[in-house]
Amino acid sequence: MRTTPVFHERWWLDAVAPGTWREARVEENGQSVARLPFVEQKLAGFRLLLAPPLSTRLGPLVDAGEGRYETRLRRFDHLVDELVDRLPPADLFRQTFHPGLMSWLPFHRRGFRVEPQISYVLDDLSDLDRLWAGVSGQTRRVIKNAGKTLEVQHDDDAERLERMVRSTFRRQRMEVPYDSSVLNRIVLAGLEHDRVTVLSAVDASGAVHASLYCVRDDERAWYLGGGGDPALRSSGAGSLLMWELIKESAKHVPAFDFEGSMLPGVERYFRNFGGRQETYFAVSRTSRRFAPVWAAHRRLRESGSGEVVARLRRVLQSGGDHQGS
Repeated sequence: MRTTPVFHERWWLDAVAPGTWREARVEENGQSVARLPFVEQKLAGFRLLLAPPLSTRLGPLVDAGEGRYETRLRRFDHLVDELVDRLPPADLFRQTFHPGLMSWLPFHRRGFRVEPQISYVLDDLSDLDRLWAGVSGQTRRVIKNAGKTLEVQHDDDAERLERMVRSTFRRQRMEVPYDSSVLNRIVLAGLEHDRVTVLSAVDASGAVHASLYCVRDDERAWYLGGGGDPALRSSGAGSLLMWELIKESAKHVPAFDFEGSMLPGVERYFRNFGGRQETYFAVSRTSRRFAPVWAAHRRLRESGSGEVVARLRRVLQSGGDHQGS
């Protein structure tokens, strides 16, 4: 990996899990050569090792060295084995891994379940006209119409972003799966490090229709989410803001990642922006006593890793489902 992914950066980990994130670590000559960050949570007597909130692409960060590919791959496998050995005992380990990971095979060999996930990526942001031509005709029309009535504003108001996110989750009858203070810390730390963009769409009366945000490292901008006023959903603010996020990201990085979703409606929405489909992997391992709970959770699963604890809590509160998956 040429650069450190934003989700492995210490400022990011401190923002999303202050004082609670840990990492398995391998050092050589006093220098870190492999890291695997995680947060530990206790739930109904079970021990869970998960990614911190909103850290949608994590997994191990490994220095595989130089030289032949075979040599580097052998070193990578060895270092990942070392990291796995350094993880504390747990009933569940689960993360979605960064797409730049050299290989997931060492985890498979150690009994982890590896599942493909789909995202969409714009690989080259250098030509906005070409990108615009790649957007579906329907989405272009929505963006054009929204741009006639809405002003796009750069925003550092984390409270407004959080309010929009909460409104969208409420409309879907879901709980926001992280503490409201997380977004505030992300925005403040991201602005300090020049790694975050928050945009809001506002009409002539001052009403906020939607807010979206992304974070970035040196290689990609990562769309993480946002939300909108349920009463103003027909304005097209979300599509307008997504296009503006792409344009803004083009000033900083070569690529834009839509985060991904296996939900059919969300997947179609991201696909309409013309990106390349990319596969990344969710990696998990459960203890024998936790396996029935995890099987029930899998049957209720709706989307990415950020909701794991919230959904598991619902499973446990309902008594679980102890049939096989």
